[in-house]
Amino acid sequence: MTSSPPLKDELALSRIRANDDIVLASMPLCDRTDRAALSRFGEDVWNMAPAMFNMARNAFRTVDFTAIPCPAERLLAKEYIYAWMNERLADGGPRLRPASGHNALMTLRRFLDFVRLRLGELDLASVDQDLIDAYAAHHRARPITPGRVGVCLKPVVQLHRLAPWLTSGGLAFAPWHGRPAYRATGEGARSSENRTPRIPEPVIAATLGWSLKYLEHFAADIFAARVEADALDSAFAARSRARHTRPAVMLASWIENRRKAGRGIPVWERPLSIGGLTGKLSQDGRFNGEVINLKLVTMQCGLHLTTVHSDSRLLTMLHAAADELGFEVGGMDTPISHDLDTGRPWRAGFDAFSLAREERHLQTAAYIVCCYLTGMRDGEVQSLQVGCLKRDLGADGQTERLAIEGVTWKDRGARGEQVEWITIEAAAQAIRVAERLSERARRNAGTDRLWIALNEHNAIPAETPILIARKINQFREHLDECYGAEGIPAIPRNGEEVWRFNTRQFRRTLAWYIANRPFGVVAGKIQYKHTSVAMFDGYAGASASGFRQEVEQELAFGQLDDIIDYFENHQRGHQPGGPAGRRIGNELEQVGRQLGPLPGQLADRKRLKAMLAHLARTLYVGYLNDCFFDHSTALCLRETEKAAASAPVLSRCSPDRCPNACLVERHHPPWEASIAQAEDLLADKRLSPLQREALHKDNQRKRKRIAPLKERAS
Repeated sequence: MTSSPPLKDELALSRIRANDDIVLASMPLCDRTDRAALSRFGEDVWNMAPAMFNMARNAFRTVDFTAIPCPAERLLAKEYIYAWMNERLADGGPRLRPASGHNALMTLRRFLDFVRLRLGELDLASVDQDLIDAYAAHHRARPITPGRVGVCLKPVVQLHRLAPWLTSGGLAFAPWHGRPAYRATGEGARSSENRTPRIPEPVIAATLGWSLKYLEHFAADIFAARVEADALDSAFAARSRARHTRPAVMLASWIENRRKAGRGIPVWERPLSIGGLTGKLSQDGRFNGEVINLKLVTMQCGLHLTTVHSDSRLLTMLHAAADELGFEVGGMDTPISHDLDTGRPWRAGFDAFSLAREERHLQTAAYIVCCYLTGMRDGEVQSLQVGCLKRDLGADGQTERLAIEGVTWKDRGARGEQVEWITIEAAAQAIRVAERLSERARRNAGTDRLWIALNEHNAIPAETPILIARKINQFREHLDECYGAEGIPAIPRNGEEVWRFNTRQFRRTLAWYIANRPFGVVAGKIQYKHTSVAMFDGYAGASASGFRQEVEQELAFGQLDDIIDYFENHQRGHQPGGPAGRRIGNELEQVGRQLGPLPGQLADRKRLKAMLAHLARTLYVGYLNDCFFDHSTALCLRETEKAAASAPVLSRCSPDRCPNACLVERHHPPWEASIAQAEDLLADKRLSPLQREALHKDNQRKRKRIAPLKERAS
């Protein structure tokens, strides 16, 4: 076995690479890339942007080795990144993507720092399995996911795989005897289950509901206020050189107009600092002069800000008017519409800062609706261009199809693949709002990107993705602050904690609800079944997307979770109802006897899932009942369909008669609602005797069927 020499100064010169070697030699490059300008191995900062077809943050567009002071260690890092990105290894492992070079360098340096700390010097020849096990234990003790632990351990494996292309030789032995690194995380075999947390139903329902309210009701006010603000800015710019000979008359005329309209003097929505002076409410409820929105006042009355600031008589007039008329938060002229739920204006008037904030919240709301109701990944959403929304007719020539054109990246190569998502009207509206919101920012940045930072003073490049996860959590904070109450936040808590959003949660949550609660209604009017029908009509249901496979995976996991609920309820003495209740109860009883008393250990829960898997595979959750599907007895199938059927036709379900139908507590409310609806019909005196008799018998049958559920509920 060849040993690796310590990283001494004599190893600062590569025996493998030439300084002129092109860093992106094996990578596909963007169109019109100047190959002469590509980064070379000898440079200390590598530009990865020419091989990046998707958007990435600025930090990920380069790999910077200048922070490594030791020349030999810097060479090791360079050779490591270069080889992983360009060499084709015998084991067929994937090459490093240019966008991942920054993170690959960070994880490598963490391991090298650990080795130096333990050994006193960076000597890879002295690294052994015990040290690597200690490194794995160090990361397992951190509050990070097993998947993240695996990422941190990646350099350990790569230093062995890439050893022939490292001047220092890398690691001369196979870590963990060649077993996969993820086994060192303590998780054993990789789990096929998606570990991304699913957003709880109350949280996603409230978040989507507020997002839709922003799009459907608040957006019109925000756009109108922007038109007013732009008009004020244009008028102010047009008179920037004009001199006013009668400023007191102009200000007095403006004050008189406010008096006649019954309006106060504009003040900022939030206290802020202007020129070092902080405005606030005084003890008597009046605003002091510093917090008056002087900029808006001067723009509305046609004066210059410096004119008012420098003339004490004008300030005195303004303060006296504030004492007389009071104040008006915001102060812009755009009327504020009423919230349909409260009957009150949904916010106070706008000022320049609050308008910019609401525009950002509106953009966030549009992103949430688009991302959640399409199932698109964050990179797919953020790569959308203006004009991506298409309308055409479906295959029947009559049904209108709404489609979003974009690029998908996962497993589609470096350049991605141009695809189409079929969507619903709410997502299409989100696209239209995003297009209008970003119009000015796109024009200033010279880009067609739909999702772009709206702050025109921000120096973020147009090709950099917006930090949308942070904005979504800020949106939640804004909703809680403005529309929540003590103990009743606008976005419900997850237990005692606020829910922390990330973009991966939306796709996973949508897939779970489509698979396991297709008739669930979110945000008051959108049904998951309707969303899934639209999505599966186009690209999102095709094999290239992977979304249908994710739905099927979530169905399998959801079926197991639901059957565990059945078992636990049965153990508490809650026998399932419905025609299939006795049969399912007997099977659950048999499993309980075989399993014995549950000590609550994870191994027993895994064993329980295995024992109930045969029932879970036949379980389909419904609105009025659950179906433990058996094609031979299913009443929803015609005789010609039974041989080939693998799932029930829920639209033909007979929940009170089918031998496969099962009822539990969550089915009780819709049955009661159905009975109440029939009672309302019976109150109509115009019904014929036959109709009355049919409704009476129908209600009797329903009451009999849900009697056990009602008894338990009471």
